This record gives sequence, C-alpha cells and structure tokens, in this order.
Amino acid sequence: MAFLDILNIPGLLGADLHSFKRANIYDKLDLGLAGVVALIGVSVLILNGFSSPLTCVPAGCSSSGTSTNCALDWAFQSGLCKNEVLSLPDANFHYLLVGLALLLVGLLTVPIYWGSNASKELFDNFYYIWAKLKNGDEECKDVEWKRRMHFVLDQLKSGNSLTTRYALYHGLALIADLVALVVVGLYTLNFTDLGIDPLGLATDGTCSNGAFTCTIPNRNLFKWFGLLTSVVLVTKAIVNLKCLLFSLGLPGLFGRNFLIYANQLNDNSGEHIYNIQTNPIMVLLQTLLVVLKLVFIAPIQWLVAFCKFYARKYDGPKEIIKRMSATNIRAEQKETKKVEKEAKALETEASGDDDAAVKKGDAKKEKPKEIEKPKEEEKKEEPVSTPLVARPAQNWSDLFFIIDILSYNIDSCDLILFMTKINPVPGLENKKVSVDISYLDTTSTTMVVSHTDAGVIESLLDTELATEGGLQIVGWLEGPTGIMWSQKTQDNPKNLAFAVSLGSTYELVSAVYGRGRMLARLQNFTFQCPQDTKKQIKKYGNNVPLSAFISQSLFQKFSSDGVAA
Repeated sequence: MAFLDILNIPGLLGADLHSFKRANIYDKLDLGLAGVVALIGVSVLILNGFSSPLTCVPAGCSSSGTSTNCALDWAFQSGLCKNEVLSLPDANFHYLLVGLALLLVGLLTVPIYWGSNASKELFDNFYYIWAKLKNGDEECKDVEWKRRMHFVLDQLKSGNSLTTRYALYHGLALIADLVALVVVGLYTLNFTDLGIDPLGLATDGTCSNGAFTCTIPNRNLFKWFGLLTSVVLVTKAIVNLKCLLFSLGLPGLFGRNFLIYANQLNDNSGEHIYNIQTNPIMVLLQTLLVVLKLVFIAPIQWLVAFCKFYARKYDGPKEIIKRMSATNIRAEQKETKKVEKEAKALETEASGDDDAAVKKGDAKKEKPKEIEKPKEEEKKEEPVSTPLVARPAQNWSDLFFIIDILSYNIDSCDLILFMTKINPVPGLENKKVSVDISYLDTTSTTMVVSHTDAGVIESLLDTELATEGGLQIVGWLEGPTGIMWSQKTQDNPKNLAFAVSLGSTYELVSAVYGRGRMLARLQNFTFQCPQDTKKQIKKYGNNVPLSAFISQSLFQKFSSDGVAA
C-alpha cells in the first residue's frame, strides 16, 4: 500500500528495517493535506447531516412576525420546498467534499509510484550497495562483488523509471487538486453575500410563487468550511507542483543539488564521469520532447508493435541469412575482379617480341591509368570509423533521483562520500599532513599543522557546508605531557595550532568533521621538534617548515642506527 511506503509503518514497527524512508517531507505533507480534506468533508457531513436543513415560513413573516401563521410548524412545507429553493451547492456541498477527499486519498492507493514493486525494487538495489559500502564489509573488496555493484549502478544510471512514475503521480495529483480547487471555489462563492455566481446556480429563496420565504441555516457553515478547504487545496497544489518540478531534473533547482555535484566529478583522464545537462533551457526542451513523444508517438509505436506481433511479421532467421549471403556475394565479386586484373597483367607480359616497341609505348600510356585505378579503389575502400551514439543526459536517471530523494532524510555529506566509493575519485581519507606548508613559529614555539587538499570531494563538501562553516579538521597531539588540544588559526580555520616543546616527539591524531559528525579518520603523523632551531631560523626565518624537522630527524635516526651497528 502507498500509505505504508509514505508513513514507513513497517519501519516504525520494526518489520522492515532494511529499507530507506523513501518519502520526503513534501510527500508526507501531500498525504497529510489529503487527510485534512477528508477530515473537513467528514466534519461537514456530520454537522450538516445527509440532507441540508431548510426553514420556510410564509412571506409575510419575514417583515412582521405578529401573524398567527408565523407561529405554526411549517416543517412539511419546508420539505416540499427543498427541490425548489435549495441550489446545487446548498444541497450537495457536503457530498462534494467527501467525494473530493475520496478522490485525493484514493489516488495514493494507485500503484503508480507509491506501492509499486518496480519502484521498491530499485530502491532495494541501491540500499544493498549503500549498506555494504557504508559499513565497510569485507565483501566490498571482492572483485566479483564490485562487478555486480557496477552492473546494478549501470542499471540505475541508464533507467528513468522512477522519474517517470514520480512525475506521472504528482502530475495527476496536481490536476486533481486544481479541479477540486475550482469546484470548491465556485461553490464557496455561491455561499457568500458578494452576489458572484459564475454558474448561475443561486436561487431567490422563495417557494410556491413567492408565498413562502426560505432560509438555509448551514449556509454560513458551508462558506467557512469552503474557504478552509480552498486554502488546503491551494497548499496541496503548491506541494505537488514542487514535486513535479523536482522530476524535471533541473540541476541545482527544486532539490536536485546532486546533479550539480555529479557534473563536477572527473575521472583520471579529466573527462566527466556523468553526462549532466546543466543548461536549464535544454533540459526543459528535452523534457517537452519526451512528454510529446509519450503522448503522441509512443501509442502509435505500441500499436505498430502489437500489429507486427499479432501478424507474426518480425525479423526471423531467414532475413539474417539473406543479409549474410548478400555480404558474401559482395566479397566474391571483389575477389573475381582482382583475379581478372591479374590475368590481364599476365597476358600483357606473355605477348610476342615482335610488338615489343608498340607494347612498351602502350604500357607507358596505360601505366598512369593502371596506377590511377587502384588509387581510386583504395580511396573508395578506405576504412570508415564506426559511428557511436552520444551518451544521453543523465538528469533523469534513477541513480540521481534516489540520491536527491534520500538527501531529505540522510545527511548530504554521507551521500557525497558515497559517490567517492562508487566512482574513481579520491576521498577524504587521502588527506595528509602537508610537510611543506606546516611550520613551526619559533617566536611562540607554536606548531601550525596544515593538511593537503582532497580534491573535488573536499570542494563539494565545502560547498554543501558553506552556511555551516565548511569542513573542519579536529585533532590533538600526544606527547610527553599527555594530550594537547588544538587551536584554530585566523588565516585558515582548517589549520591546527599547538604549543609544543623543543626536542620533544609528538604524534598527531586528526579527523575531518562536518555538521558536528566525523566524516573521515586521517592517518596519524609523528614528528620530532628540534632541540636547537638557530640553523633553521637562519635558513627559513621565524617560520620553519615541518619538512626541515622530518629530514633532520630521519638523518639523526639513520646515523644512530649506523653507530649502533
């Protein structure tokens, strides 16, 4: 059921733990608003009853209530006047709300996107890879498992089933919302005192040729519930419109941020890993062409394919054999031409000695022609490269649809790191201490540690975390006096500063954080501060690079090992 997919009831009950929360905040809001419309319809039905009440009295009682007829019970007459006095909105508004609620909620039960086994299967395939790589299972190192992973990812990259189903569902929901909004709006205008009645459904409120004047007690109730329903339907239409725009695949718009990130990923040769169309105009044009093809051309193609299947007219083995025989005939013709040319050449060489002079003259004249012919044939027979089909744009692929949908429920940093595991892109774990940029400030004996750049992944994470300070490097030094916590530098917040003691050995323990969570653990780094820094100050100044310490400590280590030997 679609309700189970949206509300994730199996996950709440612990019956389906190995699945994603596929519904984002907008899908849940759409379901909630449909429930609100249903609640309004049921409430109006309970308050009004199955039949709208009507009160009719003689016409004179409306101006003066002193007549004895006004004190009589006119319930029977009121029942007779219902068909004449009650307009279509007055008599059926409560039924209209209940019917619209059933329509909006019932649309969720249609297995277009929600409740479809095809959609759930694609999410389960993605979850299988996600869970394995997220937990770092040993199975992920197996070559055959990686091959299966790439087969699944290729299926997700080339397919667009999820985008099509999602767009179809929210397109139908948007149409239903707009139709319901128009009908409820027209009914509500009939209940107001503005005198606006576009459909001409209002009545004059009199019965029996003006002998009785009738009033509808619940008319004001209908008006306010109609306004409330209109507001809910407007909100629901905006939500469905946003979800429909999500399906367009516009990079960076309407929740499709990972299309921008994927467009910046390059392989080792510098080429784009994914083919993302970033021009919004081209994206809209391609989407329009796909919709037109689906509406006008696809039905004709399905009909032609059905007729061929029904008439049993399809490519069989006989046509394949004919094509093969045609190619063989062409090859035989070329061989026969070559044999004839060789035979003619032998006849000219085997001719008598009497006509040698004439033959030599003829040979000189014919040589250019014989030389030209092979050249023309060679030009004709030049190999032509096989034309390749251009890679289609992957804006609507199932892979990025799933990733962008999950970004509402999963931290985007985890999804960016996941992309480094399925693509040949270096990750954050490749960050190391930069011995050339890190330095010791000899004026305050402060060690400033800087790390190397992790490439495009670090820039993507910094973009994602731009409003939250970007990536952060957290770490400490373990030395003779225990743990020494770091301080931030003003010029670069990613640098770590430590107050160190000369002549001591330290080990740096660090990790990369984002949104208060550890994203990657970096390798430990050990270094030794020199006892005397006078030589380094003369050579480098007050800021001595870390590379000078490492070279000196290695030289001392190797020299001490040689003395011990």
